Amino acid sequence: MRRSILVSAALVTAALSLSACAAAPPIVGVTPSPAAKAALLDTQAKSIIDDTFTVLAVADKAQDASLLDARFEGDAVAVRAAEYAVAKAVADAPVSDLPSGVQGVYVSNAETWPRVLAAVSDSPSDKLTPVVYLWVQDSIQVPYTLRAWAHMIPGATLPAMAGSVDGATQLALGETGVDPSPRAALENYVEFLRQGADSKLAADFTPDSYSQQLFTARTALASAAASAGGAYVDTVQPDLTQTYVLSTSDGGALVFAPVQISSSFSVSGATLKVSDRDAPLVQGTIVDKATYLYRDLVVLSVPAPGLNQIPSVVAAEHHLVSVKPE
Repeated sequence: MRRSILVSAALVTAALSLSACAAAPPIVGVTPSPAAKAALLDTQAKSIIDDTFTVLAVADKAQDASLLDARFEGDAVAVRAAEYAVAKAVADAPVSDLPSGVQGVYVSNAETWPRVLAAVSDSPSDKLTPVVYLWVQDSIQVPYTLRAWAHMIPGATLPAMAGSVDGATQLALGETGVDPSPRAALENYVEFLRQGADSKLAADFTPDSYSQQLFTARTALASAAASAGGAYVDTVQPDLTQTYVLSTSDGGALVFAPVQISSSFSVSGATLKVSDRDAPLVQGTIVDKATYLYRDLVVLSVPAPGLNQIPSVVAAEHHLVSVKPE
């Protein structure tokens, strides 16, 4: 007789949702600039943001991800579509609150494409931190589309960016004006996530709730799998092709990095049962293995040279988008 074992993403999701709790309010800095170099005027940036949330309101009312296409793309569509699927099936699972009001807007001064627009929302509530949004325009022929979002880490400081007049310089991943380079900082952080809390790379980053709670959940799920004679494995992979970097006003860098995480729970000879909350996201038939697929956004601050500081995660969020039998 096959054993029946309940598997749920609730432990991971519940743990990581705590990263949005505002135990210590994050700090958002903006530095005004005198020269007119930004790729967007203030009015243009405002129009993009306002239109995005108009589109979102219509899609949210219908709970229809196809209505997002005008202003959403990539992971942002996948994440919201997953939220709609769960909200339709589970009474107490509303979609995440994405505030339309913003307290900071950061515009690229790039003269070529792709171009980046980022913003930091007002706080959704006293219990939640602001949300960092990322828009990208791939070419002059297409509009800016929202690609990802993540709540700020409690107590984190978002470095001051160039004001909307001057705009922030888009940097290459291999930019050598900061140490480590944005690419090295991101790859080291991802390797830290792979290795876990005991990794030597932990000393290279400021402690953050995203990694800490991911590790806590991993330990609990690995223990649960082992006690049933099975295994639990996390696979962490950055999407370098969709990673963007903006310069900060003091010469540092802010890295916006999509991170894909696959969490697999398997017990040979058992029948795994998926929780009611996760069931709407199942693709296929779950038997003895379930793989939970996440599309996260990590916003990593790399300090300017000479500050005697180490990189830190200023925003991050764990988004479940599907569950597969593989």
